[in-house]
Amino acid sequence: MPDLAAAMKLNPALRVLVAGGYFDLATPYYSAVYTARHLPIPASLNGNVSYCFFAAGHMGYVNPDALKRVHDCVGAFIDGAGPPGG
Repeated sequence: MPDLAAAMKLNPALRVLVAGGYFDLATPYYSAVYTARHLPIPASLNGNVSYCFFAAGHMGYVNPDALKRVHDCVGAFIDGAGPPGG
């Protein structure tokens, strides 16, 4: 995460999407949230981090509903709208 923080400070326009499954045992969802919220970055950059979680495990793409959610979240992120539904 230090590299991500350095990149965000170097390029304040950099946006980051944290996405994952609620039931992911390899990368537990709250671990990602906690880590992202504790990046050593200025508070003004906190808004550059978006979050998207779905009801699946590590391989969210095997669940059709989760796959649609991931697709929608990534599309909204690219469009600059932020993840649908928060």
